[in-house]
Amino acid sequence: MSKSKNTITTKPNQELITEKNLSTIEERLINGETLSEILKGNQFQCSLMKFYHYLKKNPELETRILEARKLGVQTLIDKLLQVFNYQEVESPNEILWIREKAKFVQWVAGKITDLYSDNKTIKQDIDTKMSISWEDNSDNMIDVSEDVTDITPPDNKD
Repeated sequence: MSKSKNTITTKPNQELITEKNLSTIEERLINGETLSEILKGNQFQCSLMKFYHYLKKNPELETRILEARKLGVQTLIDKLLQVFNYQEVESPNEILWIREKAKFVQWVAGKITDLYSDNKTIKQDIDTKMSISWEDNSDNMIDVSEDVTDITPPDNKD
């Protein structure tokens, strides 16, 4: 009776994505390709799920990929503008198809970046401190300074 072979192999402790590969992925994202298109080939030898898991462990890389995606959406919008400005479309079906693509890209752009969003968030710098004072009959002042969210009026014992 022979001993069974060890079928568990360990992968070398190497980085999943090199800096050169990450730069290539960023460049292709900026050119308007999707992440699933980029990772579909055997060039990076990494599945989409593994790549997302890798990004979760590396927040700074996740930020870089997110910025590249935002720029990629802007590239797609530029390409659509070129179609609208320079391409002669004669078929009504093509016009409808281009219109649907434009609506989809506009919707995605509104979700990914504030640049093309109708509902832009407005940042306001508001001081939440408020000073309230009450006077009683004996000309003594009671001064209360608290956060606006915690203000409770004093009990009236008149």
